[in-house]
Amino acid sequence: MHLLKRQHGRVALAAVAAGALAVTAACSGSDDGDGGDGGTTEDGKIQLTVSVFGTFGYTEAGLEAEYEALHDNIDVVIEGDGVNFDQEFRPTLETNLETGSGAGDVVGIDEQGVVQLFSNPDHWYDLGADYSDRSADYVEWKWDLGHTPDGKLVGFGTDVGGMGMCYRSDIFAEAGLPTDREEVAAAWADWDGFKAVAQQFVDSGVDAAFLDGPTQLQNMLLGQLAGTGDGQMYVDADGNLTLDSAAAQTSVNTILQLEEMGAIGNFVSWSEEWMAGMAEGGYAVMPCPGWMAGGVIAQNSGEENAGKWDMAAAPGVAGNWGGSWLAVPAQSEHPEEAAELAAWLTAPEQQIKVFEAVGNFPSSPEAQADPKVADSTNEYFSGAPVGQIIGASVQSFPPLEYSYYHPPVKNAVEGVLNGVVDGTFQPDEAWPQIESAAEEAIQLAGSGL
Repeated sequence: MHLLKRQHGRVALAAVAAGALAVTAACSGSDDGDGGDGGTTEDGKIQLTVSVFGTFGYTEAGLEAEYEALHDNIDVVIEGDGVNFDQEFRPTLETNLETGSGAGDVVGIDEQGVVQLFSNPDHWYDLGADYSDRSADYVEWKWDLGHTPDGKLVGFGTDVGGMGMCYRSDIFAEAGLPTDREEVAAAWADWDGFKAVAQQFVDSGVDAAFLDGPTQLQNMLLGQLAGTGDGQMYVDADGNLTLDSAAAQTSVNTILQLEEMGAIGNFVSWSEEWMAGMAEGGYAVMPCPGWMAGGVIAQNSGEENAGKWDMAAAPGVAGNWGGSWLAVPAQSEHPEEAAELAAWLTAPEQQIKVFEAVGNFPSSPEAQADPKVADSTNEYFSGAPVGQIIGASVQSFPPLEYSYYHPPVKNAVEGVLNGVVDGTFQPDEAWPQIESAAEEAIQLAGSGL
């Protein structure tokens, strides 16, 4: 284990564990049940378990109780809030799908794993017979990615990860940088401008990192460049590495440049230190898809930091990072009822309620255009017009090419970038290490290990 390459006085060690509570304490999952195998409750109701990760917002929006009020024969159980998708949720779900037991009646799937998890049609209940007419409820690419390779509809889109950039205006002021969101957006209108702002911040000597860590920004830039280009990122559908793509090359090299100027903090995404850094001012800037703002930053930073965070348009503006789907595993004992619940949870009306509760930006064009979304502001983020900022970033944005092998290669790339920041690798070793790690990841994924 390597010690932190840079330590920032604002992050108190005593706050590290406390900073994680907002994410981990929300987890309502139980190890006592068998997910979709549960069947019925003691009073004869059909029990439907909705297994999710992160913050889907269904509990916060009161949708569990609302659905039960509309269906007196249904008992809805939401489990998994706060769980990490890559490290905890997906491995368990993959095991449940392969064994045919233990999955929820409705399960959440993250964008980065949707192609991989939907690759086996036999794992999923066919939604097409009853819901094939719902395509207008989603942006086109979101609807298309809800299908298996043979065209079977298995997933309904929830949110999309439209992009903004969140920053601590109090730390910006301390560094002598502009704090007004319009001025900030103008200063980093493109990525050269972003690097110039980063250099000014570093030169100020403020006791904080400019950027939280390497992987959030690299994900943001990767998706933006791939989406405005040919859609290619790390690997194609046949498992051939495409690390020479413009998106992969530019996103990684931008991180290496920022690291060389000392602008990146050693806060590994989703770690306790990363969460504590939000609250304690360990870093001043982090990429902000809609779900990150309300579902992560506000929860972890706490009420004492309301008004210290703000949001500006991201460099380059357009982009999508994240967003999820709801699907019904074929193993569910009540697949028709589960499908009806999944369809209701992802309807435009419910997407609006979730947005109002936690900030997850709708994938429904109807919901995106609703004044409750389009004209919304966020008081926690200094009254920022989040509906306008996030909405502008996803208009006419094409789909990205996520192959079966994307998740393991993504993890390999991010592992190397974190290694550069913590001193395991030198910057000039990054690309050879990435290529080696990516090749190994594909081999392991292909062998099923």
